This record gives sequence, C-alpha cells and structure tokens, in this order.
Amino acid sequence: MDRNESSAVSRLQNVADLDIFYGIIQMERLSVWFADATWCAPCQLLRARYEQLALVYEGRVDFCRVDADQAATIISVLNVQKMPSTYVFRTGVALDWPWPVAGVPTATLKQYRQWLDTHMTTS
Repeated sequence: MDRNESSAVSRLQNVADLDIFYGIIQMERLSVWFADATWCAPCQLLRARYEQLALVYEGRVDFCRVDADQAATIISVLNVQKMPSTYVFRTGVALDWPWPVAGVPTATLKQYRQWLDTHMTTS
C-alpha cells in the first residue's frame, strides 16, 4: 500500500519498531497508542473511533496502532494485559487516560476531543 492509499484509509500510524516507538513517545507532541489485533472484534470498534480522531487531529496528535501479532516487544513494554488498550504519552511521560486503559470506553467523541484539546495545550 503506498502512502497516498494508506492515508485515504486511515491516519493511524502502524508502529512495530521499538526505536520508532521510543522516538515518538519522547516527542513534545501528544501521542495516543492503541494496542489491538486484527482478530479482536472490540478492537475494530475502538480503531474506527481513533481513525476519526486521527483525521481531526492530523499533524497535532500522533495516533499510533500497535498490532499485538506484529509488535510483541512494544506490547510487552506497554505491559498490555487486555485488548484493546490505550496509552497516551508526551515527552516520555505516560499521561493519565480518564477511561479504563483496557476495553472500549463508553466516552463520546466530544469527551475524547475535550480531553485531547486540554492535554494538547498543557505543558
């Protein structure tokens, strides 16, 4: 899949390389990490939500997908216990996610956006 084709489908960055993972989480920009697997039905629901948010926040927040079957080392570093799971970082620091890390939160798109907007501007 070429770059133009993949950007039309999803703005989620698929990350499987540990060095890339560490590079992104060290950035000043907020990064949202989504641990999932292609065989996980609940993951598909949450993936669709993050794809929507990635389009809205393109260039301002990195939305990264970690496939459990492709990135076992990153899954281990994140200490993923269940899928789907969500983690958020800025400058190497894990931020408190207001919803359960594992599972599909019942939060609305507006609630996600309010949280992201607040944490994008927080130093």
